Amino acid sequence: MSDKKILQRIKNFDPELYKVLENALRRQISTLSLIPTDSAASPFSAYLKGSALGNDFIDYKSAEHHSSLERIAVKRACELFNAEHAIVRLGTSAAASSVVLQAFAKPDDDILSFNNRKSEYCKGDAMDFNFIKYSLEPDTFSLNFDKLRSLAMLCEPKIIIYSPVNYPKIIDYSELRKIADKVNSILWIDLGQNVGLVAAKKVPSPVKFADVVTFAANDALHGPQTSIILCKKKYAALLDQKVMETGQVSLKKNVLAALAVTFAEAACEAYEDYSEQVIENARALEDGLKKSGADIICSPTQNHLVIVRADNAKDVADKLAQANLLVKPEIFMTSDKNISYSVLRLSTLDPTTRSLKEKDLYKVGQMIGKFLHSAQDTAAIYEIGKVIRKMVENQPLFSDEWLPDAEAAQDVDSDLLMTAMVHWRL
Repeated sequence: MSDKKILQRIKNFDPELYKVLENALRRQISTLSLIPTDSAASPFSAYLKGSALGNDFIDYKSAEHHSSLERIAVKRACELFNAEHAIVRLGTSAAASSVVLQAFAKPDDDILSFNNRKSEYCKGDAMDFNFIKYSLEPDTFSLNFDKLRSLAMLCEPKIIIYSPVNYPKIIDYSELRKIADKVNSILWIDLGQNVGLVAAKKVPSPVKFADVVTFAANDALHGPQTSIILCKKKYAALLDQKVMETGQVSLKKNVLAALAVTFAEAACEAYEDYSEQVIENARALEDGLKKSGADIICSPTQNHLVIVRADNAKDVADKLAQANLLVKPEIFMTSDKNISYSVLRLSTLDPTTRSLKEKDLYKVGQMIGKFLHSAQDTAAIYEIGKVIRKMVENQPLFSDEWLPDAEAAQDVDSDLLMTAMVHWRL
């Protein structure tokens, strides 16, 4: 049965849910998102996640024994990131964070964390850790490693966490490694949406310096909503055991297959091209913002992020959403508790996924910059909305240009597979 016929049957059988699906599709097609966590799944990953593998039997009594699909995903993750060990059976970032925290720290232990990252996952007595914040210096918008070293020596944390989710610059991971070694701490890097650029080797990798690296497989990597832990071999047994103790039994086979193909795609030339375009688009977005007089923090960008100052960022984001332009309002913190900034955290991941190029992102930057200096009234919102809708109305949610071997695709000729798919889809 074709996708069109399946949709028609859903529409006839369950018009209420069909309406939800239709509205979501219309909204996604007509909206441009600069939110870092927004980026469509690869068609390969999406197809496998919805495939007949989801019906396959899993023996949860033997879940500690990894399936062949899990072994494939682990092998590919290790090869892609040059890691010694990988854990791929975690469904969420919260689950991965809980595993790492409980493996290396006990209640009341000190944890030195960039902008207090990961403290949001610490609920209950078992995860009652003492988080100590470090951040960027307000005068340079960079890390002061001497100051961080002194702080680490003072508190001797069990874990040092660094996560660049709000930082558009590259840092020296070797300096963090030296500090962690100095105070005998675990160094944990949470890559956030920079994981794709690391996979494509467009920005430096922290894997050889960190004891533990975590990231999500969705958004930047275009995979299923799962979370990954990479670690040094000497911590593999400890983390594997903690995964089982915290109840992370396994992922279903369809999700593991989607994850495995995600790592394969990220190793391809098409993904490297995509990642290069992400960075070029971020530079163009920043240039457009500057041209219109916007105040950029941490310029020039070195990854997918552009941070622009915006008074009442939440209100600005709400107004731009009315124009079908989604942006992420944030508070940009510094090491001085009295100095922080209301900002918009903008990313070019999703626009690039939809095949927008430098000229498009430059134009978007100009529009946002002008809007920040405008009355931000109904007329200004309408004008932006008109441009955005025209810009994206004919763009795919995931461009074919980012699919590997698109030109070399061949028809499937396996009678067994085709027969199985027909029976499944009927």
